[in-house]
Amino acid sequence: MKDLLSASLQPIHSSIPESVIEELGKLFYLKAYQRGEPVLIQGEYWSKALVIESGLVRMHFLRKDGREFNKNFFTENSLMCPLTPTMQTAPSLFGITCIEASTIWQCNIDSFKERFDPNDWEQIQRTLLMRLLDSKLKREHDLLALDARQRYQNLCVTQPHFAERVPLAHLATYLGVTDVSLSRLRRQLKDSE
Repeated sequence: MKDLLSASLQPIHSSIPESVIEELGKLFYLKAYQRGEPVLIQGEYWSKALVIESGLVRMHFLRKDGREFNKNFFTENSLMCPLTPTMQTAPSLFGITCIEASTIWQCNIDSFKERFDPNDWEQIQRTLLMRLLDSKLKREHDLLALDARQRYQNLCVTQPHFAERVPLAHLATYLGVTDVSLSRLRRQLKDSE
């Protein structure tokens, strides 16, 4: 667990003391999930820090019409946790579900945050929030300014692991198209190679 924690925290905040990582490692427990199993159900309280050891998960919204809209995907070495007080104290606006069978290390979020010096936690929080904002702005731009073909090609270049691993139906909602349209688009691109 120590190496996995280091791998997930290092890109976020490179100067976390080894002693803190060791303490954190003792707080986490490993849970195995099957494909399609929820990690967090929309409307539940998000009370855990999560580190993905293996697998692929998605964050998604359930719309009024009962259909799901995929917000983001996370793979190995990803740290996921409630970043704001509201994300921790209010019912979650989204769910987290495994796309693949996954093993995920989990820790109570309060215990997780308490192990950090307040400045270190603020740095982690700030870095993750900046990434989230940058990602949301880029995604909003792409959904509004690019056509479906450009959005898919952009994803293949910038996040090829998602293009390869995420099932067509989930990828389609993420890109803002139907699965039929995305299937047709993939076929056209393959035929033009």
